[in-house]
Amino acid sequence: MTPLERTPGATPSPSSTPLMWLTVLTGLVSIVAVVVLSLTHNPEATAAAGTIGTAVTAIGGVQIGMRNRQ
Repeated sequence: MTPLERTPGATPSPSSTPLMWLTVLTGLVSIVAVVVLSLTHNPEATAAAGTIGTAVTAIGGVQIGMRNRQ
């Protein structure tokens, strides 16, 4: 039988909470921008907004992961 004691999960530090929200909001804004730009037939701007949003979201996600592990 497994023991009832469990190790507590990692809780995000208070300093990473604003970064987490900024990462989420950047992702949402980039998705909305890509949809709006694609509906208005701007393929170059759509690609640029998608690339920038993806890069910022990826960089923010890496920073959040590194802060939680420390």
